[in-house]
Amino acid sequence: MRLFNKLIRILGIILYLISYHINVINCQQYVPMKRSFHTATLVGNKIYFLGGFTDFANYTNDFFTLDVSKSFNQSEGIPYEDLNYLSTGVPEHNRATTSVGGESKDTIFLFDGHMGNYTDYASEVVQSFSTSEKIWQTVTTNVGKEPMRRTSSNAATDSNGKAYLFGGAKELRPIQYYNVMNTFDTINKVWFSINFDGIASAPTPRDGYTATFIPETSSIIYIGGFGKSSDPFTTAGLINIGNLDIYDTINNNWRQQSTSDPPSSRVFHTAVLTKDRRIILFGGADYTTKHPADSYYEVLNVNTYEWYHSNKDTYLGAPYKGHTATLVDDYMFISFGFAYTKHGTARSDEILIYKIGENADFDLVESFERPIIDNHSHSSDTKITTIQIIAISFGTIGFVAFMVALFIVFRKYPKKKSDILFIE
Repeated sequence: MRLFNKLIRILGIILYLISYHINVINCQQYVPMKRSFHTATLVGNKIYFLGGFTDFANYTNDFFTLDVSKSFNQSEGIPYEDLNYLSTGVPEHNRATTSVGGESKDTIFLFDGHMGNYTDYASEVVQSFSTSEKIWQTVTTNVGKEPMRRTSSNAATDSNGKAYLFGGAKELRPIQYYNVMNTFDTINKVWFSINFDGIASAPTPRDGYTATFIPETSSIIYIGGFGKSSDPFTTAGLINIGNLDIYDTINNNWRQQSTSDPPSSRVFHTAVLTKDRRIILFGGADYTTKHPADSYYEVLNVNTYEWYHSNKDTYLGAPYKGHTATLVDDYMFISFGFAYTKHGTARSDEILIYKIGENADFDLVESFERPIIDNHSHSSDTKITTIQIIAISFGTIGFVAFMVALFIVFRKYPKKKSDILFIE
C-alpha cells in the first residue's frame, strides 16, 4: 500500500511538471525591438511585420506577426508571434514596401527598399511570402524587365492583384527622384513601366507619400510626400497636399483634384481607407523631415474631397514618421516608428490602437475588441491547444497507470524458479 501511495505521489508530480511546462511555453512572449521604416501587411487575421531600422542595425529582416483574430488587452500582453526562423533568406533592408496578391490573395510581395551599399540600388529582386505555406522565395519574372530598386515608395494594389509602384528615390548626392510608374502583375508575374517625363499632366516625382487604391473607381489617390520636378532650377520640397494627384488604373492617366480646407503638407505619414470611403492620415514630418507636422490626425472624405480635422490631442509618444498604419474593422493600429518627445526623437516599440469614429473623431484605446468567430484556425501555431493538453495528460496518466498495474501484477504473482521450464 505504501508503494502504491508513492506511485500516486510520483504521478502527481509528473502531472504538475507537465502542466508547468505547458504554461511556460504558452506564456513565452516575443517582444520586438524598437524599429522604424519597416513594413506591416494585413493578410487574413494577422499583421505581418518585416525589416526596418532598429537601434542596433540599419538593415534587418526581422519577421513577426500580430494576431488580430480575437480580442486582447495590451496590459495583458500583445499576441506577437516570432517568425524570424522563416526570414533568414530575405535580404536585410529598410524603407521597402509590400503588396498582397497572388491567385489566392494570401501572398506578400516585397518590393524596393534599401538593402545596403553592396546592392548599389540594383535591379528589383522581388521576394514573396506564402502565408498559407509559410515559405519565402524569390519571384521569377515571366514577362518584362525588373526596374531599378528605389526607396520610400508606396505600393497600391488593385482588385486584380496588380501592384502599382510610383516614383521613389535613390538617396545619392543629390537625391534622385523618378517619374515612372512600375506595375507588377502578382498572378502572372509581369512587369510593365510607364515613364511620365515630359507629360504635362504628370505629377511631381516624389518619395515618402501615401498611395490609396479606391476600388469603386479603380483609381489611386496619392497624398503628400517630398519631391522635385525635372526643372534644374527648382529645389526639392513638400508636395502640396491641397491638390491631389489621382491615377486612373484603367486608362493609365493622371488628373489633379483640388480639396477643401486641406491640412499642412507632410512627408512619411501613413494612410488607411475606411469602409465609408474616408482616408485617414496619421503623422507626417515637416519640410525638415526632422520634426512632426503641426497635426497628427487628418481625414479626407473621398466622396466630397473635403478634409476633416480632429480637435483631439494625440498621445505624446505617438510616432510621426517611420511608422505603419493598419486598419482592422474600425480599429487603426499605429506601429513603431519615430516618436517626437520632450527628450527628442526616438524609435518606439509601442503599438497604439485607435478606435475610429465619424468624420475625424477617434479614441486611443488599450483593448482591441473583436466579435467572437467560430474559427479553429485562430489559435497561434506556437500555442499548445486544449486538445493537446488533454492528450498529453491522458497519455501520461495511462502510461503511469499501466506501469503501476504491471508492478502490482509482478509483485503479487512473482515468478519462481520451479515455474520455469528448461528444455535440454
